[in-house]
Amino acid sequence: MKAAILLAPQHIELRDIAQAEPAVGELLVRVRVALTDGTDLKAYRRGHPKMPMPTRFGHEFSGDVIATGAGVHDFAPGDAIACVHTAPCGECYWCTQAQEELCSRLMRTMLLGAYAETIIVPAHIVARNLFHKPENLAYEAAAFLEPLACVTHAWDALRIQPESCVAIVGNGGFGLLHAMVAKALGVREPLIIGRNQERLDLARTLHLGRVVDTKTEDPLTVIRECSEGRGADIVIECTGAREIWELAPSLARRGGTVVLFGGLPTGEVVAFDAQRLHYDEITLRSPFHLTPRSVRRAFDFLTSHQIDPRPLISARRPLHELGPAFADLLSGKGVKVAILP
Repeated sequence: MKAAILLAPQHIELRDIAQAEPAVGELLVRVRVALTDGTDLKAYRRGHPKMPMPTRFGHEFSGDVIATGAGVHDFAPGDAIACVHTAPCGECYWCTQAQEELCSRLMRTMLLGAYAETIIVPAHIVARNLFHKPENLAYEAAAFLEPLACVTHAWDALRIQPESCVAIVGNGGFGLLHAMVAKALGVREPLIIGRNQERLDLARTLHLGRVVDTKTEDPLTVIRECSEGRGADIVIECTGAREIWELAPSLARRGGTVVLFGGLPTGEVVAFDAQRLHYDEITLRSPFHLTPRSVRRAFDFLTSHQIDPRPLISARRPLHELGPAFADLLSGKGVKVAILP
């Protein structure tokens, strides 16, 4: 079977490799859709500490079961599935403290390799974070389960009201997914702040909230206008840029919450105004990854059709065009690309 191998930054090779057989508890899955995402784009651009090269990569996908390993009773060949690429062990310190997103084995046992014709889903994921895809849920929508679960996890601890002023800084794929979740949770008009014209136009077309173009508008002025001068109740940082991390608290109201969602490179150091954080009681949160609970909530959003993320797919390309797809994304074209092996 064919699989994409990331040999070095910006160097992908499509190879014929042996198709593995599923071991105990595992599934062999035919990949129907694999989505590009920000982590894979970072790996493509400059490498990634969790993906030593050469490596198979890609982790947002949906597909059909081809074969099952011994001991699998809930899935059978022909079943359509949706899953994420990790699952907690349930036994380590963090799992016992209800912090499954910090499971000590999570990153060591993550599943990579969705940019391929087939993939083996390991037993620990089959047991906890894999679902039957209903017929009325498109494969492309099902492939959004993992990024949507990460976004849902970020919202789990937030207190919101329909009139809450929610400012989402960054209008890439995650920023737009945050806007979709905000709307699904009842926020009337989240603010979507960014500068990429294609993505701003998409947010307007989808009626995701009020769009703030930073090339022509001052975000703080707009936020104050929408909050009677207080500042945002919730600021969600989705750019992964140090200067925006440092800016974010200045957009929040007294007693507000800043969600630092976009990750920074290892070793990056940020500075905040300590007086503002202390005397205005600003809460900083930096949610990481997902939990089985957030995966289930994301699955429910998708299967109930409260959220349809398919409009975020800018293009559909075959597996051998994965490199050009990432090159387009690097240049700022599109939001997400569906790879169809």
